[in-house]
Amino acid sequence: MMMQGVFSMMHECFHGHGHYNKKVNWFMGWLVSTLFGASFTMSEVYHQGHHDRNRSRPEMGEYIFPDESAIKKTFIYYFAILGGLWLSSFLASILLPFFPLQISRWLSKYKKGNTYSGTFVDFKIRKWNIMRLELLLGVLFWYGVIHLFHWDWQVLVVCYAAFGFSWSSLQWIYHIGTPIHPIEGAYNLRLPGWIRVLFLNFNYNLTHHRNPKIPWYRLYRVSNQNETQPLWYRYLRLFIPPKPLPEGEIIIEKTYF
Repeated sequence: MMMQGVFSMMHECFHGHGHYNKKVNWFMGWLVSTLFGASFTMSEVYHQGHHDRNRSRPEMGEYIFPDESAIKKTFIYYFAILGGLWLSSFLASILLPFFPLQISRWLSKYKKGNTYSGTFVDFKIRKWNIMRLELLLGVLFWYGVIHLFHWDWQVLVVCYAAFGFSWSSLQWIYHIGTPIHPIEGAYNLRLPGWIRVLFLNFNYNLTHHRNPKIPWYRLYRVSNQNETQPLWYRYLRLFIPPKPLPEGEIIIEKTYF
């Protein structure tokens, strides 16, 4: 749960809420992203695109489209929520900086059915080079703390594997099974107060989509508490396998309880 708060701090920096000074905001974002295990810049570019692509075809993981393989879609879905989302971002952050920017154009060819491929449409050379810098600084950071504090790398692997599952399984619960709308396609989810604070109110995802300019410490106060569902309920629903896309217009009504 503490590491979910680390991601929530990354998220604040994506939107410039970490600090009013852009350089300080980037440094804060890089630091928490390094703890998280991903490139801040890559994650930022993806997240900004997520606000535009939310509940579009690439982000409708719960449906199998007619031109998709049911087996492949189901495998990718469970791979993602069982840890693949974190693992993919970790590996991409390490490997991509060694490639030229042109590889992003190749990766973006798969944007039709993969929102993460859509990330690479938006990459420019400046951002690509910053991602390289972040990798270099990240390697130096981890080399330093492991030797300074005598951390056991095997313990780190176990801890990050557990976190990778936890974080990945929480990412889609706010959007799966919501209206097909880039803003309203999200839920605010209830949590006990002490967990909500550790999450930095990230569970108020609908409020955030309605107004990304609201910083984390105001999300709870400005949200309608009658417009929520319990997080545990959405979490359990996440493990329902993808189903074929219904024919005709998809109408999904929200329910609150």
